[in-house]
Amino acid sequence: MKIMSNPTIKVNNRFCIFIVATIFFINLFSFFAVSQRTIATDPIKYPLPSLPALCVLNGLFKVVVKAPSSATNWAFTIYSNTYGLKYDISYFVGSYNSSSGLWSFYLKVPSNIIPGLYSLKLSYTSGGINYSYKQPNSVYVFEDYPKNLLIAHLSDTHLPYGADVIARAIYELNLIKPSILIITGDFVDIGVIASAWDYAWSIVFNGSSKIPILVLPGNHDHSGDDAANYQKYCGPLYYNLSFGKFHFIAMDTRELGYVDIDQLKWAESVLKNINVDDVKIFLIHHPIFGTGFSITGSWQNINALVNYLYYTWASNTPIAAEFLRLVEQYNVRLVLAGHIHREQFNIYNGKHIFETISPAGGSLPVGVYWSFRLINVSDSGDVNILTIGGKTPQDSPSAYPIGMLSYYYTPRNDGSTRASSIKIYNNLEASINPLIEFIVNGSIPFNKYNFYPYPPSNYRVFDLGGRYLVQFRVNIPAKTSYYITLTSINDTIPPKIYANVVKGDGGLIFYVNATDDSVGIKCVGLKYQFTFSNGSKSVWYSIDDIPPKIIADKTLTLYSYDLLKYEYKLSIPSNVLNITYSIIAEDFIGNINYVNGTFAYITPKYYTLTIDSSPISGIQFTMAGSSYTTKFSSSLLSGNYTVNFPSEVVVGGVKYVFSGWSDGFTGSTRTILLNSDLTLTVYYKAETPTQMVSIPSWIYIVISIIVIVAIIMIILRFR
Repeated sequence: MKIMSNPTIKVNNRFCIFIVATIFFINLFSFFAVSQRTIATDPIKYPLPSLPALCVLNGLFKVVVKAPSSATNWAFTIYSNTYGLKYDISYFVGSYNSSSGLWSFYLKVPSNIIPGLYSLKLSYTSGGINYSYKQPNSVYVFEDYPKNLLIAHLSDTHLPYGADVIARAIYELNLIKPSILIITGDFVDIGVIASAWDYAWSIVFNGSSKIPILVLPGNHDHSGDDAANYQKYCGPLYYNLSFGKFHFIAMDTRELGYVDIDQLKWAESVLKNINVDDVKIFLIHHPIFGTGFSITGSWQNINALVNYLYYTWASNTPIAAEFLRLVEQYNVRLVLAGHIHREQFNIYNGKHIFETISPAGGSLPVGVYWSFRLINVSDSGDVNILTIGGKTPQDSPSAYPIGMLSYYYTPRNDGSTRASSIKIYNNLEASINPLIEFIVNGSIPFNKYNFYPYPPSNYRVFDLGGRYLVQFRVNIPAKTSYYITLTSINDTIPPKIYANVVKGDGGLIFYVNATDDSVGIKCVGLKYQFTFSNGSKSVWYSIDDIPPKIIADKTLTLYSYDLLKYEYKLSIPSNVLNITYSIIAEDFIGNINYVNGTFAYITPKYYTLTIDSSPISGIQFTMAGSSYTTKFSSSLLSGNYTVNFPSEVVVGGVKYVFSGWSDGFTGSTRTILLNSDLTLTVYYKAETPTQMVSIPSWIYIVISIIVIVAIIMIILRFR
């Protein structure tokens, strides 16, 4: 984020005193509140939850502790809450440095350990008193030195405001299971906000992560206390971490937005001791490049690169040149950054990758979403930036949006049951290759277990002593779901389902609880049909798979569920009288149960419709397809009714013609809106027969005589 100069503001003295007092009490409150948090950096200086030890089976990892020189009876244990495992470290060596007051130990990882993230517990005796300390999520054990690292990169969490976002990100990344998660600064919004460190502890440091996490500071981590709390609760401002052929060098760009010369000298001293063919990765908060894509240049001609530099570096070109010298001279393959709250991707001189990620909790500019990036790095230095939607890394935004991946284990996944299932909803525009981990009861041979619907192509089984840990990866294409069950139970019992349907704004809300004690709930679906106020019915509609409500936020993250809760909002069109529905729950073996019902969406209203005819009665008419005669009177459901009267009738030899309605309507066919009691009269008019004029008979005789005489005269004339 840009550092803006402060405008001049005129204030009176009382206002100044008020502001100073307010800041004092906020800081005072924050100090006491934050002081209640566990101090991650005291007395265990290393490893830290934000700077873990990375090690391999039978390998060594370092532990640095502040303790008196008289400390004896040292003991070390690593333990995993995820797997319920504990390993005592039998082999270690240590020494005391009187200048620093620190003990340094090298601990050997047992050969029988299950790879994964562990917490460290240590104890010692001094002056007859036993001391014991724990460092959560601080040791990650790999099976061997990896040929490839899958790095998850996120930045700008701005705790406490981004607490929900980082909690969700860790939940999703625990399924993807990258090699390491790197958070490149602005970890907290202001260093003296107590709740920021509350969430840092409960979500990141002592939370549910299965992934080692590296954290480095940004300018916001310095704000308020010059990074004092950051160093106290998180760790050092800059550091290096080496693991096999991979070397991470984290530097602090401070509030000024660039690395100082002393850090660069330190970084070079580290680089000089790294094998030339090893992979070097820089971690900073403020990106050195703020624009461009493919950039060609040299640190020796830094002025030619000024237009590409981010403004904090551009205003300090000697520092920028020195930074790029290290990148070029020591072949730093990847530089990760954050700060600008948008994506930025650069390739420098065709081989150095600069990747800047958008925030994961901080403010969002238009068109930007909270996200994380996945990056594959090989031990030969090849870097592959993974994207969504078939985009290239420079096609921003192309990172993985947080909140588009959800999953659950059921009914349990702790080894207490003889079945465990998982359902995954991959709503990302990218395929994923997650690590699935089942923990099932180990009281029977593993060959009694079966996968449904079919086994994965490759899986590993670890005996945890009374429990089995089963691990495998599967490929899940974009915009698809996946499910699988591991069970030894021959399950024929249908699941249990409970439903509550309530009327909400503009529709119905279906609240559904479903549970299955054997293999768990695979899906809940809904079928429904509308009945309209005129009596017609819609087709049946189906929703095959309603995703359950998953808890993954700043207060709590759950990974396995005995009971699954569902909520579905159904929009209702106009004139719907009721909704007939069927809620279907299916377990992972295919057993099904239903809840059927009808919800009266509109309370039926009835009104009396009376139709008479005048001046005659008994006229037959049709209404809604049925025949009736006048005088008609009946209580009918509110709605529209089409009525058709004949245009003419004959009664008693007299013809009557339709003439209109009592309300002025003139057609013999009409649609009546019945929304109140209604009386109508149909009028007919009798048709008068045509009268003949009577002619006297003598007139006919006279006319006949005249005609005869005329004929005789004509005959005589022509003789």
